[in-house]
Amino acid sequence: MTSIGYSVISDDLAHVVRRVENATLLGADFCDRLTRSLAQLFDIAAPNCSDDDRAAFDRILVRITPGATIEARIYLSDRLADSDLPPREILVALANDVAEVARPILVRSPALGECDLIDIARARGPGHMGAIAERVDLTIRVTDVLVLRGDDQVRRIVAGNETAPISDKSFTRLSLQARGDMVVEARLIRRGDLPDVVIRFLVENGSPEARRALAERPPAHRAPTFHDGTLLPIRAAEDGWLDAYDFEAATSILDRVDEVRNHVDGFIRRLAEADRFAEVVLVLAEVTGLPLETMKHLLVSLDTHPFAVVARALSLKSDTVRELLSTGPWIHRLDDRGRDAALMLFRSLDPEDSRMRLREWVEQETSSRH
Repeated sequence: MTSIGYSVISDDLAHVVRRVENATLLGADFCDRLTRSLAQLFDIAAPNCSDDDRAAFDRILVRITPGATIEARIYLSDRLADSDLPPREILVALANDVAEVARPILVRSPALGECDLIDIARARGPGHMGAIAERVDLTIRVTDVLVLRGDDQVRRIVAGNETAPISDKSFTRLSLQARGDMVVEARLIRRGDLPDVVIRFLVENGSPEARRALAERPPAHRAPTFHDGTLLPIRAAEDGWLDAYDFEAATSILDRVDEVRNHVDGFIRRLAEADRFAEVVLVLAEVTGLPLETMKHLLVSLDTHPFAVVARALSLKSDTVRELLSTGPWIHRLDDRGRDAALMLFRSLDPEDSRMRLREWVEQETSSRH
């Protein structure tokens, strides 16, 4: 193999940088040919590429690639997609290009991080989200964005990506689609990480084929825990939603807890109807035994699964749960689809299983404080 003189490459790159940055007009044919040539050169030079050379590649490609044909941009995208350390600016530009150009990078690039993928998924359309959904290194935050913001086809891809971690709220959204989408239903029943509640929902609402496939499936026991390492940053990020409520001033409501223990549902519903969010939180913390800080975040989080478990464990009625889902921060944080999904989840939960989970959470919270 012919060795490459990297000092020569650096000199040549510097020359090209000067040429393209000083040019007032770059012809389409020139941009096309240079894009392909630089893609091949970077492919060869990447293992020993210096930071300065990588910056030079970036400066040239960002300048010429917009003038290149879509075929040349796809070629460049494919060459950069497997690089651990590609020129950063052109990588992001190609990832935000039309879906055909972006696809190799969105599916394969190890240089795109979680925040990059979330930003692209939020800014671009279903084509980009569908490509992201095929990745083998997705995080739960990315799949939440794909499932909750994507279209039906994006959700089909996520459901079929068995390497993609899926949260309980995203599983709820996928199970809702599965009622009328045989593709999603078939892909869900093949997954090994289905929560028990989704299995029960599909058995009760799915096709005969789904019922047969799931009827004898052993429980997954994916009980949510407040000690999952992903919860702490979520709590920190949601503190701002709680600033408007004076929990200290609301503590007088606790004087009434003993007299209402036998009819908590009606008492909670009246507080929720009056939008007395702080009082609702204090009463629920008291009657469940969960710490106040835990209950605050349980009633503000976009992951409504723990709330549904607590509501079922307390034998709250559907009307009360519906009212709670429109109380406090959830007035603004949840949309109608999110409320419907949470209510559906609540109704599908087994009461005794929910009471067992709540006891486990209380024990975990108590032991963590000692």
